[in-house]
Amino acid sequence: MTSILVKIFALPSVLILSMYFLETVNYGLIWQPIVLAVVLLIVGVGMEYLLLRRGNLWSSVFLDFVVTLFMVWGLSNLFAGAYVTFAGALIVSAVIGVCEYFLHLHLITNRKVAGSPA
Repeated sequence: MTSILVKIFALPSVLILSMYFLETVNYGLIWQPIVLAVVLLIVGVGMEYLLLRRGNLWSSVFLDFVVTLFMVWGLSNLFAGAYVTFAGALIVSAVIGVCEYFLHLHLITNRKVAGSPA
């Protein structure tokens, strides 16, 4: 539950802020990054349940980064009036990856993941 709550606020915030601060990220309408955040939330939580049960922090963060990179780059460009360059998606994915690292570290160290070695 902690992961879902953090992602509900972090993902849309990062995507919307990137729209305003990065020239390489542009969404035509405000609902577009919110829809993308919902998709990232669903995929990210699913990956956490599959990967973090084994307690492998770095591989789960790396896989989250790669999946986020291609989803932000690919799905954003499907929206009408939106464009995200690969460099923009790389920056957004790096920021989300840092957030994911601290979230996964928190989940593992506080034993909120079944079977965590911590």
